[in-house]
Amino acid sequence: MNYTKLGNFEAICLIVILFINHIVLNLPQMIIDNSGTASILNCVYILILVLIFAILVAKLLKRFTGLDIIDISEYLGGKFLKILIGILCIAFLVIETAFLTRMFSKNLLLVYFENYPITFIVFLFLFVGVVANLISKKSIIKTNTILVPIALLSILLTSIFVIDLFRAERSLPILGNGADKIFLTGASNIFAFNGLFFLFFISPMLNKKESTSKVAFSSILICGIFLILSISTLVYAFSDIYTINRFSPMYFILINSRFSVFLERPEAIFIFIWTLALMSFISIAIMFCLNIFQKLSNMKEVKPLSAAIATIIFVLSMLIDNVFTLETYANAFYKYSSLILIFGVFTLVLIFANIKKRVLEGKRKS
Repeated sequence: MNYTKLGNFEAICLIVILFINHIVLNLPQMIIDNSGTASILNCVYILILVLIFAILVAKLLKRFTGLDIIDISEYLGGKFLKILIGILCIAFLVIETAFLTRMFSKNLLLVYFENYPITFIVFLFLFVGVVANLISKKSIIKTNTILVPIALLSILLTSIFVIDLFRAERSLPILGNGADKIFLTGASNIFAFNGLFFLFFISPMLNKKESTSKVAFSSILICGIFLILSISTLVYAFSDIYTINRFSPMYFILINSRFSVFLERPEAIFIFIWTLALMSFISIAIMFCLNIFQKLSNMKEVKPLSAAIATIIFVLSMLIDNVFTLETYANAFYKYSSLILIFGVFTLVLIFANIKKRVLEGKRKS
């Protein structure tokens, strides 16, 4: 199949966009709820773990340069494993997009559009994703490459403008809710880097196939730095970090910052940026769903299916009405699906595919 070619920076932005959407919504609060005032230490710890994971993945992918996880699955287990992994990947993207869209729309309604039905907001987001995929994959990637730096800058500025509220003593106790919440159960917080999902698909798309490891390390470091930054801001700037239940932790920081000295209603600008970031992710998620489906079905033209994928996302996003139930299911899916699929299934496929290749190469030599 024909791939839209990516430069290194474009590939990094593809990985980072999912992280941005989660950090805007509730990722910092999820980690703080687990590790408390030790969340910064936990972030450093999981960053190290994910970098080690990236080294392992980069080494495993070296034998399969130019192939994605779907191709490698077919090499390992034939069409059955290829179809199984493909279905799991599409399901992950569809459900992830449904939860993100619904949660963001719900919070957007609370802040600005109380009199609008949530179905209208969700439909608008998905409509943009469908239109973008009908126009061009290249335009989706180029737009995302512009939006990611802007969104990261908005997160940086949000933190900078509450520096005057920082108090060092708020980091106590240093071990927060206990050492086990940092190093044992806290290790599961590697789910925060679930944007690495796209790492397993970008190798055939890269202009320089050997750049996969550079893309992986760069994207992990960017996500790690901004995760530490956002959590440090919440821990050091606010006395009660367990009661942040507004639009999002980032929104909470924003409305308590000194930005209003320079701009009137600055949150509107930032929410607009974050809205564009969500639209960009939706477009990318639909694009990858189409790519995977095309690889599974060998269809020549899959663009018209973007509307069908968006319809499934829309239906799933509307299934849960209760806000607390929605958040519980969304957080559970975000965490456990990432751990199982990205850090579990994908890794096992790579390991066993490498073993198979080594065995076959050994037989040829003998």
